[in-house]
Amino acid sequence: MAALIMAKPNFQKQRRKLLKQLAAVPLGSGVSMLTGTDALAMGCDGGAKSLVCLFMAGGADSFNMFVPGSNQGYSDYLESRGEIAIPESGLLNVSDADQGAFGFNALLPAFKTLYDQKRMTVVSNVGTLIRPTTQSDYLAEQALPESLFAHNTQQKLWQTGAGIVSGTSSFGWGGAITEHAVTCNGPSAITPAFSIAGSNPWLDAADSRYISLNADFAVERMYGLDNISEWIPSTRLSRVGNTLEDLIAQGEASGNPAMLRTISSGIDRATVATASLHAALLRNTLPQMRYDSRNKLAKQLHLVARLIAAREELGMTRQVFFVLMGGFDTHSNQGVREPLLMQELNAAVGAYQDTIDDIGASNSVTTFTASDFGRTLTSNGNGTDHGWGGHNFVFGGAVDGGRVVGEMPSYRRNNNPDDAGEDDGSFAGRIIPKLSVNQYGATLSRWMGVDETAIQAALPDLQNFAVRDLGFMKA
Repeated sequence: MAALIMAKPNFQKQRRKLLKQLAAVPLGSGVSMLTGTDALAMGCDGGAKSLVCLFMAGGADSFNMFVPGSNQGYSDYLESRGEIAIPESGLLNVSDADQGAFGFNALLPAFKTLYDQKRMTVVSNVGTLIRPTTQSDYLAEQALPESLFAHNTQQKLWQTGAGIVSGTSSFGWGGAITEHAVTCNGPSAITPAFSIAGSNPWLDAADSRYISLNADFAVERMYGLDNISEWIPSTRLSRVGNTLEDLIAQGEASGNPAMLRTISSGIDRATVATASLHAALLRNTLPQMRYDSRNKLAKQLHLVARLIAAREELGMTRQVFFVLMGGFDTHSNQGVREPLLMQELNAAVGAYQDTIDDIGASNSVTTFTASDFGRTLTSNGNGTDHGWGGHNFVFGGAVDGGRVVGEMPSYRRNNNPDDAGEDDGSFAGRIIPKLSVNQYGATLSRWMGVDETAIQAALPDLQNFAVRDLGFMKA
């Protein structure tokens, strides 16, 4: 890990300011660098691996994505969900050897195909937890995650694995995977972590950075220093060039060699990274991935697939990605909005996984879903409200699939032990998770090769759970 040179007391403050300014400098169309420093490179075993987080923002109604069969409480599901329930005719039947019959929403045929191929696992009733939590714990407000049912807080807790926003882990567990990936990739000029959906807590890390890409724009060479004004408006070129000159001037005015090295290194990394990405993506267009251009998730996943295809060219054996699909906050008009979301999700996942298979990367790419929280089993008359636990899906050739991991929650309205409940004791339909984000994240982190010490540091509440690996990845 690169050592920081300590000089004047105000040097670190100046350095942080400069790094923030450097991070904001456009590196090229569609790319910017976010956070961090370099890490010492060393080898890793196990071959190439890429991990992709597909975050469904808004709180996905996963209870209508994957539905219990007749032996698992379908009648209770119908009673609790009422008019928003999926009829049996709208389900694609699958089974679990131990738990019996289930059904995927008929609008998710790509999910059923992957499940039938034993390349998808359903991880049941996952959520933010500090420790295993019961209904009595919830009613007594004992050891509960901060601001349950609030979008911004729950998104951050999901992505950091912490129990509270200001908890011991202020960085994302995806960031911990990135720091491991950096050591695996050796002396690569490019960080192995990419967000195709802007800044996010999941990829934040203490000692590594990630690249933010925009799927709507091609990655071009860094501008501001090169004489490439023919394709950039002169006013924009001048503005960026002035910013870079100002940064250099600040470093020179400080009289501090370490600060000058920081500035020079940042600009140099940016130049090399954009040039390398520009060339690699041009050579890996993957035109076989076809989709509706209006499908924003498919666009993001197409860019992910191109970067995976360029792994070797970019000198990477490990990669980490973050993509996001919004619109899942279905308080109203769910009967119309939910089918559209399902269709978009299914089309994107199907086209993407077919492409990953086509480039021969199926066994080395694992994709998993996450969301703010699940939704209420109950309808508010026109949709659903914020819940807690929900189902998630992990897929890829390395997944021990075709099964349901974890215990399915109770769907009944009366005397439901899994219901958080209203203050007056009535049924709320907010399901208390049985599995923690910490357990989910730790399982995926181990597959990527992160060691136990780093996992525990990134997911500090993992120590509160007896089962620390959910077993859905092949050995």
